[in-house]
Amino acid sequence: MKSIKTKLALFVSCLCILLIALVWLLTVVLFEPNYRSMIRSELGSKITAVAAVLESSEAQEKDVAGLMGLIRPLMQSGICVEVSANEDCIASHDYRSLTLDTPMRAFRAFFVLEGIGDGCQLHPTSQTIFGSHTQADSNLAIVKRQQVAQKGQLEETLVDFSATPYRQQQVMGTVTASGYIVLASTNLERVDQAMQVVSGQLVFISVILLAISLVSALLFARWFTRPVSQLSDAAKRVAAGDYAARVELKSRDELGALARDFNYMTGEIAKSTQLQRELIANISHDLRTPLTLIKGYAETIRDLDGEDKARREDDLSVIIDESDRLSVLVNSVMELSKYSSGSEKPSPERFDLAELVADVLRRYADRAEKEGFALTQQGPEEAEVYADPVQIGRVLHNLVSNAIAHLGEKGAVRVTLTVGSGGRVRADVIDNGCGIEEKELPYIFDRYYRARSDAGRRGSGLGLSIVKAILVAHGAPFGVQSAVGQGSDFWFELPPPAKKPPKSEQKNGKKNEQKKGVAG
Repeated sequence: MKSIKTKLALFVSCLCILLIALVWLLTVVLFEPNYRSMIRSELGSKITAVAAVLESSEAQEKDVAGLMGLIRPLMQSGICVEVSANEDCIASHDYRSLTLDTPMRAFRAFFVLEGIGDGCQLHPTSQTIFGSHTQADSNLAIVKRQQVAQKGQLEETLVDFSATPYRQQQVMGTVTASGYIVLASTNLERVDQAMQVVSGQLVFISVILLAISLVSALLFARWFTRPVSQLSDAAKRVAAGDYAARVELKSRDELGALARDFNYMTGEIAKSTQLQRELIANISHDLRTPLTLIKGYAETIRDLDGEDKARREDDLSVIIDESDRLSVLVNSVMELSKYSSGSEKPSPERFDLAELVADVLRRYADRAEKEGFALTQQGPEEAEVYADPVQIGRVLHNLVSNAIAHLGEKGAVRVTLTVGSGGRVRADVIDNGCGIEEKELPYIFDRYYRARSDAGRRGSGLGLSIVKAILVAHGAPFGVQSAVGQGSDFWFELPPPAKKPPKSEQKNGKKNEQKKGVAG
């Protein structure tokens, strides 16, 4: 199996090879065809422009000199343009020669606007006693005019092998509706020679680029995969039990984000592992005490004389109490597992949170009277919310029970309901107990966590974890505010009903009221 480093190196190398091949294709293979296509396009547009002038109404009244005057502004350096005509066109316009004032002959040049110079193959330059002379009507030119007249158009490349190096000339022609014959030509540069030079250079350049690309690909792959290797090494350390393993990446890209998430994950794993250890220690301690008592009192009952009825009943009461304590602990663990795993999903419905709070507080009224602490409710008489009343009742029970457990002398627990913006209802369970240290507040809802002030208290330490699991499942905000010696304020918010309850919920009203009673 190939590593990521090898795959990256191969990808970058193949990309570089592809780019080199593309340069070869554009520079060597397609350059000459594109060049010739551009030349043909340029000559074609020039012929079209000249033909349009010849067919214009203005040209119909001109003689040969006048036609040349109309065409001359279209002259372009490097391009030779000539105009001739067939017999019908000459006869209809009675064109005459500029020099001899005799009727023009068919397929003889009216005029030649030479832009090529001495290198024009259609109009070669000859030397006479009077100097150089351009042959406007060379045999080759006449033949090409006749071919245009027969075919209607012409496109041909002339090659002169007598010259060293040989010369090429692109010729194009057309015949107009009136019988004018227009030829335009230009020399072609020796692109094949240029391509040979470029090809030789490209071979050398390609070898250098390929070598550079291979080295760069390896270096890039090594640099790119280094963070991945660090993550892999750290993951192996975590798998081996080293939860302090961290990845030091300062980059702000996706790999940096992955490293930060990995570090957060290892921190959570370490925290979870520590909580599991504390759970084992706490549950072992909580289980050991009642089991020891149950065993001891059971042995006492076994060894006691059956006539000591009073002592036997006391011992049995202890066994029953400790058995109840074990049941509470086991039920708390199972309940937390049920809520945390998501197997117990909320069934939200419309209900009055104020009424549910009153019902929960009534269950603690006798205890408040016996233990001498105050239990009050503040807020609106009605506060409708949309949530699972059974699970929210469990939340209120746990928070109120937790508040009562931390009260001192002249203690007081107050549940306050506040309706905020958008109809959201906030519930605050406030006590004036011992409070929580600030450094312990971020962990107070963690599973099995106990504050130092709770050391030695009876209980599973799972009540607030159950509260957190239920509220997280509802998507409800929650938190705690506390100060040592001033008490604590545990709060949560619930959304209002989005609309009036459907008839199906109204029919099940009595059933829901019964469910509220089971919330404790």
